[in-house]
Amino acid sequence: MPERASIRFYDVKQCGLYRPRARHSTLGSFNEVLHNIYNWATEPGRLILNTCSYEVNDEFDQEFLETYLVSAQMHNETGDYLFCFWNRTHATGDSVYALDAGAQLTNVSEQTFHQGHLPESSIPGFATYFWFIPSKSVMATITFGNPRSGMNAFSYWLENFFRTESRFATFNGQDKFIGYSAPDGSIYDDLEPRFIKSLYRNPSKKQLILSNCQHIRGIVRRINLERGQVADKGLLDSLKNRAGMLTNTEIHEHDISLKYEFTYTPTEREVQEMFSQYETSVVRTNWEDVGFLFPDNNGFGAQKVEWLSKSFAKIKIVVDIEWVLIGQLAKGDILLQTLKAHRSELLNLLDDNVSSLEQRQTA
Repeated sequence: MPERASIRFYDVKQCGLYRPRARHSTLGSFNEVLHNIYNWATEPGRLILNTCSYEVNDEFDQEFLETYLVSAQMHNETGDYLFCFWNRTHATGDSVYALDAGAQLTNVSEQTFHQGHLPESSIPGFATYFWFIPSKSVMATITFGNPRSGMNAFSYWLENFFRTESRFATFNGQDKFIGYSAPDGSIYDDLEPRFIKSLYRNPSKKQLILSNCQHIRGIVRRINLERGQVADKGLLDSLKNRAGMLTNTEIHEHDISLKYEFTYTPTEREVQEMFSQYETSVVRTNWEDVGFLFPDNNGFGAQKVEWLSKSFAKIKIVVDIEWVLIGQLAKGDILLQTLKAHRSELLNLLDDNVSSLEQRQTA
């Protein structure tokens, strides 16, 4: 089934177990960690309810809830991996789907989903997809319709996996964590899990915006509002009032997409700050973006709206996939095969060929 996918690439700078302030890992590498997760996930009888690497309690201070691994795939030819996760939400209602927590990773099917009156053991949520290319030290998030990539939840899941489930984690007879073990049997108690990545940059696009910032005539901002966030709810209520709606008017979508525009010419320093905030934001989704408005026929090659996201390796393409349940969870093995078919073209994004691939996909 053809589906439009948004793919965003990240440069993986560090992944493994490090001594404080060390630049190189003492134990583990990007590829070793991925293979560890793959082997762990494909152990016979692995249940979804046992694949969240951290606990959520009253002191939990993240903006997400539990994150469960539901599929782990490896491509023998390329060495790439594809992991699918299921991210729990607070969402309720007849339109909400939930996954049976007691299902095995190797047995996830349409029958493991529930809708409407959800069993207590089920997990309401949404799927997220991560493609890893260790040979390039690169990874990518993949989204279908839902703008939430789940990157922050995955990063937290991965760092906790080191401590709780990785082959390096060592425990005493009372199941108390005592450190990380090396192949020679040595135990390290001074190592810290580290997963550091950044959006893969397209330097030429960023330079185009910066070099011509004096010609910017306005800013366009796209954000997502979550009703579960206090600040977002306040803004949403204010917008409802301005539209003549009651604040208790129900809007069915969990996330509300908002786009606004204003006339302004930022300084180069302000543009640099916008780049920095965009790249380091902990709540950014694929929808969220900053656009810079330039005059038509400007003479220096800028589009009428230059989106900040285009300064990074990101693309929307049509791919053939199969669904476990339409719109809820894609089959990981089929998705990885599809990515293999597009692999050469997609990796060209890392060589600043964003526009040429976009033109081919939209022609």
